[in-house]
Amino acid sequence: MTRRLTARGFTLIEIMVAMALLTVIVIGLMAMFGQTQKAFRVGMAQTDQLEGGRMSSDLFRQDFQGITPTDQTNGVNFFAEIPNYSPTLMTLPGAGVLRTNIFQDVFFMARNNQYWNGIGYYVRTNPSYFGNMSPVGTLYRFETNVHVMNFNGNGYEPFLAFQNSTNPSSISKVLDGVVEFHVRCFDRDGLWITNGSPVSTNEFVRITNSLFLAPGDVEFYGFSNHVAPAYVELEVGVLEPSVLKRLKSIPSPVGQSNFLASHAGNVQMFRQRIAVRNVDPSAYPSQP
Repeated sequence: MTRRLTARGFTLIEIMVAMALLTVIVIGLMAMFGQTQKAFRVGMAQTDQLEGGRMSSDLFRQDFQGITPTDQTNGVNFFAEIPNYSPTLMTLPGAGVLRTNIFQDVFFMARNNQYWNGIGYYVRTNPSYFGNMSPVGTLYRFETNVHVMNFNGNGYEPFLAFQNSTNPSSISKVLDGVVEFHVRCFDRDGLWITNGSPVSTNEFVRITNSLFLAPGDVEFYGFSNHVAPAYVELEVGVLEPSVLKRLKSIPSPVGQSNFLASHAGNVQMFRQRIAVRNVDPSAYPSQP
């Protein structure tokens, strides 16, 4: 007597269970792949941001080290001012302390062989010097050159060119997503120069402390003749690209400020203190 052998296949329920398991596995792999891609893009964006910040820091160091007194009463050796705008307040993560972000317009003179170079930095939402300012802007660099033969008696002209700058050939973009561009000046002993410090008694120095825009900070620096800061401390804050993209989608400046206030943790800060090579020590009185 022989047995009939029959081939036994998968039932419909077994096939459906296998397909469901495969679907779960594929979905998990795709989610893991998506997260890996997202982390890679974020890491690359942060690397680019840090690299851009380091390159800009090198540029700042090269420029600020060369600050040179013009020895002209009407010359502007160094200028820094908080323009008329509303600084942004950001809540520092974990501390609940408010941080005031400051934009400053900065200008100074530097000597390069037979030319005086007027160099300036400012943050705007468009290249125009008189452009509007939002909580986040682009940092621009200005430069003009004057031959030494045409400079004597005209030391104020490079600064006027900076204030009235509209020529694109004199302006170059440095950084996007800037939320802070702030300088502080120090004397030869490393003391912060404010209104009331010994150097402020010099007739070629004008300093105004801020009362409303940024209380506790300096609102205006002006140095002329033989006076220039001995050290300049520069602080630049740059918003992460992904957060900057989200901020740009908000049409209202008030909405942008409110959004930015809670994203202090997404700002990369770059700070350095730069020694000025050509400072005149006689411009500073001896400290007691």
